[in-house]
Amino acid sequence: MTILIVGLIFVVLGTIAYVALRNAQDFSDANEIIPGVPTSAPKAWAGAHSPEARLHRRLRDAMTALRANRTLDEPALVEVRETLEREALALDDRLVAAAALPKNVRDEPIRQVGDAVEAIEAAVADIVLLRGPGADVQRGIEQVRTRLALVADARAELEEGSPSSLEHLRRQLEVDQARRAAEGTGSGPAPPPPPPGEEEPPDGGVERGG
Repeated sequence: MTILIVGLIFVVLGTIAYVALRNAQDFSDANEIIPGVPTSAPKAWAGAHSPEARLHRRLRDAMTALRANRTLDEPALVEVRETLEREALALDDRLVAAAALPKNVRDEPIRQVGDAVEAIEAAVADIVLLRGPGADVQRGIEQVRTRLALVADARAELEEGSPSSLEHLRRQLEVDQARRAAEGTGSGPAPPPPPPGEEEPPDGGVERGG
């Protein structure tokens, strides 16, 4: 009888341990940007409310929406999908690095990553719109590629501490928002952003001398 009780105790403990490990694994998997690709983000980010945790989940959700879009099965968009996933993973790494900075200096790097995350979300939204009626697929692909090139430049400059591409990325996001608002009201498309190197200087177009 004693042996039976001890055996039942071991079975119960083993079941509890298995369920706990399974839940921990599921929680970890839910935190991944791309399923099957480990993330260095803290597990707590799966439910935390800090700016960095929210940005992490926005990246994860954007990639979930990307995988749900059947348009990406088309050969012309395979490269775009792979680039989006690659940039999302790289941005997540930058986000983890920024979050590890001392509190008094982390806000600006996290805000800069946030701009790039917003651009990733906009790129995913553009891809979803490619399935709409009358969509110009080739033009849409080029828009997404242009935005992703800006994201890549901005991420590289995040690593180098240079703000020029980040500023251009913000301008692109402003133009995107204006374009979507114009398309929603039927007032026509917004003008394209100035090409890199031809941006208007700050302070009303007056350049400051060194």
